[in-house]
Amino acid sequence: MKIVIRIIFLVFISFLMQCALPNLKVKKDSTLVKKPAFYDLGWEPNTKLSKGHLPIFIETDTVGRQQLFVLSNNNTPVLYSAQITTPVCADGDCKLMNITLYWTLLGDYAGFDTDENRPLTKHDHDEFLPEDYLKLHQLLLDNNSILKNRTIDELVTSPKQLQLEGIDALSGATITEVKESVVLGALYSCYVAWHLVHNSGVKEKIKTHTASMESTALRVAMLYEDNTEYQLYALERLSLEQYTNHFKRISAVYKNSIPLVRSLIIKRMPFTFWRTSELQYEFWNSFSEVDVNTRSLLLKQLNEVPIQVLETLSEELSIMTKNQLKVYLGAIKTHHTQIHNTIKVFANSEHNTYSYIAKEFLERQE
Repeated sequence: MKIVIRIIFLVFISFLMQCALPNLKVKKDSTLVKKPAFYDLGWEPNTKLSKGHLPIFIETDTVGRQQLFVLSNNNTPVLYSAQITTPVCADGDCKLMNITLYWTLLGDYAGFDTDENRPLTKHDHDEFLPEDYLKLHQLLLDNNSILKNRTIDELVTSPKQLQLEGIDALSGATITEVKESVVLGALYSCYVAWHLVHNSGVKEKIKTHTASMESTALRVAMLYEDNTEYQLYALERLSLEQYTNHFKRISAVYKNSIPLVRSLIIKRMPFTFWRTSELQYEFWNSFSEVDVNTRSLLLKQLNEVPIQVLETLSEELSIMTKNQLKVYLGAIKTHHTQIHNTIKVFANSEHNTYSYIAKEFLERQE
């Protein structure tokens, strides 16, 4: 009996999908000129993205086969998108959920849009409120949501479903730990959307396609984005020449990004950076602003730095760890009055834990 009900349900859904298809066709030359309503990336004024078909599809039991599109600016890919249509049923009354999902070039969630003429709905088909859309956006931003490893049955108490499978109106109540993260009355819609974004295999497909289109222009464009994953991707692939050509941008990323990005920059910077004063000053001047691990990586380059860098660092002795201080003092090969005077001040201070190391250094220098 359950098999018969399921077949009837699937036929009914197929009919609904076919009715919606004429409204979902996207011309190959169509464009996106407006920032999506909910979006997690930067959007420059006058942006105009052309939309092109891809031979890539999202295939799940929930939504069937949905095509992926690439959105490009002057032939440089910027986003991926998919126009999703899936039925949401309540008490036997079914409507289609229409939502356009967006992914970054590396397959992470970027945002979503809806058709103002076909708003998302909840139980009893009440339309989403503005705060409901925002809550859905926040849910989709969380790639480790509680929805990740749960079935829909596990998200409700006493999961006695209505006759049709895959519906939004479950007879049980949403469990407490889920209520805070999903839209009340739209558990199934939230569940489907989250799994489409994060758990449908689309990320791997997108990353593979982006790699197939990789170019110098794309790498550089990603470097200039305020997106940590983009920056890491670009920095791992820039040539030594490109590191030099874009050193101002790289130094800005270094100052403002996370430790992982800083570490990668230091490890991959070409040797010419450490032999050219103007290229390396940007990094040394922010010594006090970066994390401890980054400081240690920087200090490994001391043998190549000009005396001005050693002078600058002599003012930062109090923030160095024990090993960092030893590395710094070990790089001072000759007597330099200004540097030695600064070290003396540090050595004679009662507030510096490692002042004794500086004293030992000065004694050896006498």
